[in-house]
Amino acid sequence: MAEISIGDAVGAGFGLIRRRPGAVLLWGLVETAMVGLTVAALMPMYAMMVAQMAQAKTGGAPVVPNVAAILPYQMLSYLLNFVGLFVLSVLNCAIFRCLVHPDRSSFGGLRLGATELLFAVLTIGAYIAFFIAFLIVTIPAVIIIGVLSAVHAGVVAAIVGVAFGAAAVWAAVYAALRLSMVGPMMVDDGKVHITDAWALTKGKAGSLFLIALGLVAVIIVLELIGLAVVGALGFGAVSVIAGGEQAIPALFKQPLPAVLARLAPLIAAGGLLLIPLYGAVVAIMGAPWARAYLDLRHNPADAF
Repeated sequence: MAEISIGDAVGAGFGLIRRRPGAVLLWGLVETAMVGLTVAALMPMYAMMVAQMAQAKTGGAPVVPNVAAILPYQMLSYLLNFVGLFVLSVLNCAIFRCLVHPDRSSFGGLRLGATELLFAVLTIGAYIAFFIAFLIVTIPAVIIIGVLSAVHAGVVAAIVGVAFGAAAVWAAVYAALRLSMVGPMMVDDGKVHITDAWALTKGKAGSLFLIALGLVAVIIVLELIGLAVVGALGFGAVSVIAGGEQAIPALFKQPLPAVLARLAPLIAAGGLLLIPLYGAVVAIMGAPWARAYLDLRHNPADAF
């Protein structure tokens, strides 16, 4: 029976970064552009909220949120979330392609075709399905917990709540792991393989779960290192721009446009730094699943 090499899968992203640094930068540029578009589109809402908080701090009349003004931006944020999922789906397909079909990985494997569109639709559909399933599980759980609480069975209510929550998380994770090969299989031959992916991962959920745990550990370590480095460098840069550590509070008391203008060089440098960082993160998170698929594809009949 085909076995998944957990270590090779977790390290697949790092190998891809080493072999294809140009592709990683291209992926990072696409993701950074998406983030920049989102921030720019929602900046008026952020500015409005900052202004309201500043007005509240002055001790004036209580600030009433302008729902009519914020609602369009809220709807825009939902739309941008879907666009972001589509962009991430395109990037994941590119990463899968670099491993599954390295001979077709020119331009970082980036394509915009039927495979990417279908994978994005399936990804968005999966999010919606998980949300609906969450509601289906949550509503009866809340009713049961409410009844138990009403009859003063608080301990039992807490146990039931924890059990429902654990079961829901386990079911969601299990389903995601069993369907994790859909993307690589679609990139492999351009066809949708939902039931085939489920069959291919039969008996492999444990290995796939260890891969996911490994990725979580890697991301946590990288985030801690990144926060420490960026925090130290960022604080030093802000101190220089403000004219010393003592002047930092005064800098951020200025109007938002003035603060952004003063910090523009730092923001630009941060944006450039995000390009390789975002590219590395999507490679680290996406490549393991294509690598696991290659292990199973060597003798896929064993999985059925």
